[in-house]
Amino acid sequence: MGRSVRSGRRTALLCGALVLLGSPWLREPLIEARPETPLLSVMHRALYVLTWDLSPSSEGASEPLYLAGNTALAILLTGVVLAPRLLGRGPASPGMRWLAAFGTGVLLSLVAAVASWAVVTADGDESLMFFGGPSDAVIVHFVVDGLVFGVLLGTALAAVHGGPGARAALSRIRERSSTVAPSASSAPSWPDVPGGGVGATTPGDTTRHLCAAAYTDPAFTRRVVDDVLRDELGAVAPSPGVDLVPVVRHSLAARRLHRARDRRLVAIYLLIAAFGPLWLVFGNLAFKALAKASRAPRRVVRGREPVDTGAALRWLLATITGLLLAGILFGQFLSALPLSGVWSWLAGSYARGVPPLLAVIGGGVWAYWVMAREELDVDRRLRGSLRRENFVPESGPAPAPAESWAIAAVGAVAKAQAGNVTVYSGFSPFVGQGVRQSQWSLSLPLLPERPGTPLTGFDTWDVVERLRARLREAAVRHATAAPPPDGGPSLAALEVEDRVFVSGTRIAGDPRFLPALIRTPAARLPEAAVRDIALDPQGAARHCLAAHLPLWGGAVVPSQLLHIAVVGRTLHLHCARHVLTPLRPDLRGVDLLPDVLTSAHRAGLLLSALRRSGGALFGSPRAVLGDALREWGAPRRRRRERSAAKTDPAFDRGARLSIREHAMSTGYLDHFQRVDADRAFAALDRHALAAVRDFLDEHGVDTTDFRAQTQTILNHGVLQTGGVSVVGNQAVGQGARADAGTATASAPAAAPK
Repeated sequence: MGRSVRSGRRTALLCGALVLLGSPWLREPLIEARPETPLLSVMHRALYVLTWDLSPSSEGASEPLYLAGNTALAILLTGVVLAPRLLGRGPASPGMRWLAAFGTGVLLSLVAAVASWAVVTADGDESLMFFGGPSDAVIVHFVVDGLVFGVLLGTALAAVHGGPGARAALSRIRERSSTVAPSASSAPSWPDVPGGGVGATTPGDTTRHLCAAAYTDPAFTRRVVDDVLRDELGAVAPSPGVDLVPVVRHSLAARRLHRARDRRLVAIYLLIAAFGPLWLVFGNLAFKALAKASRAPRRVVRGREPVDTGAALRWLLATITGLLLAGILFGQFLSALPLSGVWSWLAGSYARGVPPLLAVIGGGVWAYWVMAREELDVDRRLRGSLRRENFVPESGPAPAPAESWAIAAVGAVAKAQAGNVTVYSGFSPFVGQGVRQSQWSLSLPLLPERPGTPLTGFDTWDVVERLRARLREAAVRHATAAPPPDGGPSLAALEVEDRVFVSGTRIAGDPRFLPALIRTPAARLPEAAVRDIALDPQGAARHCLAAHLPLWGGAVVPSQLLHIAVVGRTLHLHCARHVLTPLRPDLRGVDLLPDVLTSAHRAGLLLSALRRSGGALFGSPRAVLGDALREWGAPRRRRRERSAAKTDPAFDRGARLSIREHAMSTGYLDHFQRVDADRAFAALDRHALAAVRDFLDEHGVDTTDFRAQTQTILNHGVLQTGGVSVVGNQAVGQGARADAGTATASAPAAAPK
C-alpha cells in the first residue's frame, strides 16, 4: 500500500512539473533563453509542445500556439495518469520495464504533437503560416518537436515508473482485486471472507451455496447449463453431499435473467455506437474511472469495512466532473479534425461531439439503472429464499415452458443423483469424488488357519456384503449412541453405497449401460447386475464399495472407494481416498447478507452495480452473440453428435464435468477441516479392515499376514509390498522418487506370491 501511494505521489509531481513547464509564468524566461548550440536549440523548441494558457491573447497569430498547447497538455496529463496502470501489465525484468516506460513517453508525446497539428490545421492557413508554411511542412515541425520532447518525457516516466517498487505494488493490487470473484466484470464481487466461512455450517449449506452461485457467478451458471444440462448423450457425474436438482433449476432461472440483462445492455451499446462508434472507447474508459473511484481503499484487514457513502459520493462527483470536462475537450478535439462524411460519424466529430457525448451519458445512466435493478433483484432473491432459515430445496424454480429440453435434462440429473453407476471420461474413474488424497492396496493369500483344514467357501460379493453391513451398523450405532468411546469422528452421517465405474468409451453394445444409442447412459443397475460386475474383477466395469462421510455441514466430504476382488486363492483390496474440499469463499457470500435491506447494504449494492456496469455493458455484444451462435448451432451439433454416436463404437459418453468439483476451492479453508478429514479416513480404514479381518477369521483363513499389513496401513496410511505407493508427495518403494507431488519408480511391482 505504501509503495502504491509513493507511485501516486510521483505521478502527481510529474503532472505538476508538466503543468508548470508549459505555464505562462515560465514562458517569458523560456523565450529569453535562446541557446546557440544546435542540440540545445532543438530541445528548447520542443519545450513549446505543451505551452498552455487559459485565456490566450487574440492579438497576432499566437492564439493557435496556445490552443495546440492546451490540447497537447490535456493528452499528456491523461497519459501520465494512466501510465502506471498500463506499465503494470508490462514485462517483469527491470530493463524491459524501463524501456516500456520510455517508449510510453515517446508515444504520448507523438500523439500530443499530431493532435496539436490537427488543431492548428483546422484553424486555417493563417495559423499554418505562423508555423512556417503549408500543412505538410508544419506536420514535420510538430513531429520533430514531439519526438524530442518524447525523449525527455520518456526519460522522466522511466525514472518514475521503471523501477521495481512500482511494478511490485501494482502486481499486488491486481492480485488482490482478481481474487475476489472469477467473473468480476459480470458478477457481484463478494468480499474476501477471512477463513472462507461465516458461522457454523449445517447440512444442506453446500447445496444452498451452489444455488446462490447460479445468480452471482455467470461463469458457473454457463458451465452447469452448457456442459451438464445441454450434454444430451453424456452421463452426469455424482456429487456426494449435494442435491443437484435445485442447483440446476436455479441455474436455468439465473441463465434467463442474465440473458434478459445482456439483451437490454446490447441495445444500449448499439445506441451509443449509432451516434459515434469511437465514443464507445471514451465510455469504456469513463466506466473504468468511475469503478476505480467507487472502490475505497481497504484499511481494515481483519474483516469487511462498512461502506463510507459520503467519501464514495465525493470521489464519484469529482470523477464525474472530470469526465464531463474530458468529454467536452474530446469532442472539441474531434471536431477540429478535418473529417467529413462517414469518417465524421465514425469519430463522432459532428456538432462539436455533443450528440455522441449525450448518448454516452444517457446510455451510461441507463446501463447503471439496469445493473442496479439486477443487484437489488439478486439480493432480494438471495435474502428471500436462499438464506439458511428460508431455504427449501424442493421449491426451486421450474424450467420455463419454452425450455422443453431442460425438463428432460433436469429429470436425467435426478435419476443420476439416485443412481449407482458412474460413467467417466478420461483416465480417472472417480469423477465427482474430489481430489485424490491417498491410496493403499494389499493382497492376501487365502491359506487355512491350520494346515490341512479346508476353508469355508466365499466369493467377492460375500466380502462386500459383510463390509457394507459393518459400515452401516457403525453409522446407525453412532447416530443413536453417545460420541464414539475411542475419540474418533462420528459416523452418524456416513453414506454407504455400491457404485459401478465404467469408461464412457467402452459401453457401446452393452445394454446394461446403454439401452439405446441415442440416450444417456443408464444411471442405475439392479442389484443382480451389480453383483455380477463385482464377481468379474477383470471386466470393463468395476465395482467399488463407496463410503462418504460429509463433515462440516457437507463442506468437506471424504470418500473411501474400496475395490474388493477374490481371484483364485488370493484376496485383493484396493482403497482410493478422495475428498471434496469446501466451496470457494466467493460462492458463500449469501451468508454475509443482512436479514433486512439496510441503507448501508443498499449503498454497497449500488456501488457494486456501478463497478460492474462497464464490464457488463461492453461485454454484452459478445455475450449475446455467443448465446445466439450456441442456440443457432445447437441443432447441428446435436445432429453431429447423434450421427457419431450411431457409427463410432468408442464414442465417449462419460461425464466431463462435476458441478461440485468445479465449484470447490483449491484446498481446505480451515486447518481443522484437514484434521477431521484425516481422522475420518483413519476411522473408515479401521472399520473396513476390521470387518474384512473378522470375515476371514470366520471362514478359517490365516490372517497373520493380513494383521501385519493392516497394522502398517493404520499406523502409516501406506502399505508397500514391492511396488510403489504414493501418499501426498511421498513415494515408497524400490527406485521410487517423489517430485512436487508426483512419484515414479524405476522397478516394477513384485508379483504376488
